[in-house]
This record gives sequence, C-alpha cells and structure tokens, in this order.
Amino acid sequence: MAFINKRALYSTSRALHIYISTALFFLLILFCVSGIVLNHVDWLKNDKNNGQISTPIPSALAAKANAQLSTLPTLYPEIEAYLAKQYALTNVKSIEWEKEDALVILDYPLPAGFAYAELDFISGTLNLDYQTGGFLSLIGDLHKGRHSGEAWSWVIDISAVLMILFAITGMIILFQNRKKRLAGIWITVLGIATPVVIYLCWVPQLKGVY
Repeated sequence: MAFINKRALYSTSRALHIYISTALFFLLILFCVSGIVLNHVDWLKNDKNNGQISTPIPSALAAKANAQLSTLPTLYPEIEAYLAKQYALTNVKSIEWEKEDALVILDYPLPAGFAYAELDFISGTLNLDYQTGGFLSLIGDLHKGRHSGEAWSWVIDISAVLMILFAITGMIILFQNRKKRLAGIWITVLGIATPVVIYLCWVPQLKGVY
C-alpha cells in the first residue's frame, strides 16, 4: 500500500512539475527579467514618455454639465464612463471639483505612468496629460503590481503559488532518484545557506535596537 502511494506521489509530482513549468513559462521569464530590471533602476532613467491631448468635450456631456454647473459631481459616473470608453481609463484614484472654474480633474495611476484628465466645462475642453513607460518600466511595475489593478494582482498571487508547487514537486522528484538524491540535497542546502550568509554578512542592517 505504501509502495502504491509513493508511486502515485512521484507520478503526480512529475506531471504537476511538467505542466506547471509550461504554464509558467512566460510569467517565470517575465518576473525574472523584471526582477533584474528592478535591481538596476538606473536603466529606467530615460524610459518615460510624456504627452498631452486637448480635445472638445462631447456635446451631450457638455450640455448636461452647463445645465447643472452647481452640481457637477452628479455627472462623475458619466464623465468616468466617457473616459473609460474613449481612452480605456479605469480605476480613478481621485476626482476633484473646482466649482468656481467649473473644472473636474481626474487622476488615473497607471503601470509605469499616469493620466491626468482635466475637463473645463466653461471652455468645453478636455485636457489629458499622460506619462507612459517603455517596456522595461512597464514590466518593472507589473513585477511589483504597482497600479496594475485587481486582475493582475491575482496573476501575481496565483503564479507565486504555482511557483511554490513547482519547487516542491521538483524536490519530490529528486527524492525519487536515489543516485542523484544526495547531491541534490547538498545543492539545496547550499542554495539556502548562500543567500542567508550574504544577507548576514554583506547586506546593511540595523542592529542593537531591540
């Protein structure tokens, strides 16, 4: 019975190890490359692009706003819907209303950038200031989950769990191979000890305050 269970464990681990590695192929490389990028932030100095768009506010929205300038906040949902449809902007961080100037200002954080929309209902103009990052800046923020939304947050969490399973199934497969088991254990110990020693010996730390 124990033999059958062990055999099933090894078989299942091997299958999971293979399929998890293929499922994570792209994300594993992405997170490794972006991790290197984050370790060299000086690479990102010139990796930003700034721009501005000035365009008329849609006539229907402008007409509604002009009819109720004193209660512009009631139009926030329509303003957000327009910006989402026209520029794919969602998850607004903040909305400000400058009543005297009939301005509505929306701040949208983005991975590696931002979008800052100002709707001037007196002049009927939408001014959109934005900043976008290049590929390296983008994958750096995706690595951190910075301003990337809930869906990408799930991608990070799920891929992290799968990476843990990938590592565990690899160890189970190693223990199946008697010839390479001892060498694998020593390499594992070395892989644990090396970063710990480097951290304790060479990484700046604050001590003596506890």
